[in-house]
Amino acid sequence: MTLRLLLIGMFALANVWQTPVFAAPRTVYQGTLQGAGEIVMELDSQPATNGEIGGRYFYARFGVDIPLKGKPNDLREPLALADLRARTGDNSAGGDGVDFDEPAAIWKGTLDGTGYRGSWIDQRTGATRTFALKRIAQYDPDKVAPDAVEAVTKDISGGVGSGIAFDADINATQAPYETRKLEGRAQPVGPEIGDGVVAYRMWRDPRTKFLYPRLSRYPDAQRMAHINHLLEQRQWQLSLAALACVATRYTDDGPAAGTLGDIDDEIVEVTWLSTALLGVTEAGSSFCGGAHPDNHYVPITFDLLRGDYLDWNRILKAYQMNKDGFPEPTAQMTDFIKRTHDRGLKVKGSDSDEDLDCADELPEYLAYALYAPNTLGFVVSGIGHALGACLGPQVKVTFDRLTPVLQPDAARYLVPSVKLAPVMRTGQ
Repeated sequence: MTLRLLLIGMFALANVWQTPVFAAPRTVYQGTLQGAGEIVMELDSQPATNGEIGGRYFYARFGVDIPLKGKPNDLREPLALADLRARTGDNSAGGDGVDFDEPAAIWKGTLDGTGYRGSWIDQRTGATRTFALKRIAQYDPDKVAPDAVEAVTKDISGGVGSGIAFDADINATQAPYETRKLEGRAQPVGPEIGDGVVAYRMWRDPRTKFLYPRLSRYPDAQRMAHINHLLEQRQWQLSLAALACVATRYTDDGPAAGTLGDIDDEIVEVTWLSTALLGVTEAGSSFCGGAHPDNHYVPITFDLLRGDYLDWNRILKAYQMNKDGFPEPTAQMTDFIKRTHDRGLKVKGSDSDEDLDCADELPEYLAYALYAPNTLGFVVSGIGHALGACLGPQVKVTFDRLTPVLQPDAARYLVPSVKLAPVMRTGQ
């Protein structure tokens, strides 16, 4: 995480608009819809004063939410906005949100403490299918919802998010609906990369297409399992955002509505792998509405000796806490970056034009990344849209030049990387 992202909460307005979340608590059901396979449904646990409930469901093979609203014996699912306007001939239809007045289908059912059973009736063809869903969980989605800062940031850049705070674990207890959307869907693709001691493979969920790594070999099974959990959680966050963008076909008719928001083109690269560290970068330009695309370059480094995200202060004199209790680069690091930059060790071609020196954005937007075979990159990450051309490594330094800013324990971490393969692209 960059210093800028750590500090963003300081600048949030007190009363920002937040992406709506479902009223708590919610009950989750799982079962089958005749002829359509497995579905998972989430409904309000308590009806409103008019007896209505709201919710959503997805077909397991697609993972895209379809809104629901009404009484259990008349629960309606909407048409996609484009289909609604084609049916009504009204280009303003649905302009105030999801339109349930011209439903695509109606669920006629009985809802009780054990489940939800009945018939699904297609309002376009009259076709009827039976459904039988079992109650499997109840939870409070507000407990894992993004805070105001995270929500408004996503609304400005990128349009939608996962609906779950980035620091919340997506699991069957905290987020049973979303967990069932994702669990077991990604599969390994491509060759194993590494050596006889440590290696990784890329994984892909065919519904969202982009690739993400998992360790496939490591001497300590427990540490490997926890690192793979963290990697899976990052892939799940991206996948939920992509599937949420597809679901905007019920609310939006913009150019990105109903698409994966370009998250299917996300470039995830393993830049470093040793017995001590795993370096991964997430880079792309996602867009699902909002003011502008979310251009990003995010380096993540994992401490394989401890089985968690790396605290860079274990290797470098990286950060210190300022008088307000927030992290900032140490004076040694700030001076080191300046002197290194002045010696001409900028990354070639990293400036967007002759008048803009992107390295000047360091250390405010500083992040660290490791690049094989033996290089530390000082990276611009988390910068605003107007300076998006500056994203990525701006200064690179070989390990032998890092002595002035190394911690005493650094040698344990800066061991050689295995040989890495070229970046796998979507479709490979």
